[in-house]
Amino acid sequence: MSLLLNGSKTITIAGTVMQCIEIYTGEAYTFPFNFTDSVGDPLDCTGWTLGTSAKYYTADTITYTSDIEIDIGNLTLDSPQPTASAYSALTATFTTASSGIGYLYIPATLTGGTGSPNPTPIISLANSSANTNIVVVTMSVTRTDALSGLSNISKEPIGMIVRYQ
Repeated sequence: MSLLLNGSKTITIAGTVMQCIEIYTGEAYTFPFNFTDSVGDPLDCTGWTLGTSAKYYTADTITYTSDIEIDIGNLTLDSPQPTASAYSALTATFTTASSGIGYLYIPATLTGGTGSPNPTPIISLANSSANTNIVVVTMSVTRTDALSGLSNISKEPIGMIVRYQ
């Protein structure tokens, strides 16, 4: 199973290859996606359940070395993590499950100081070049295994490089 998120680049963070999208603080985004098999044919995702979560990190530097390669320096997990209610509109859902087509919605509240008691990071021009916020959104996929009848859960990490606009 492959998750193809439209508009993404591929990056490697700590040995994990993931899709990555650059977003701007204060803006909401809807990213179409589709699930395919090993030869690129659409998968029937009827009965699958999608979930989302987010973890916040700070990188010392982000350098675009090419159109497809991004170099991220000194990634540190933020502590405390922002309160989940701040970005509760984060959503992944199918529009046509029988063809594996859906969308990932990134709310404007992913950053911008919303949430209590721990607000999401505020990204300003002052910290937009030296320190960059990265949000790793994880899409969890739950589906029933055809052989065992048990639930299989896989997690697809998607990196969001959040920039000042």
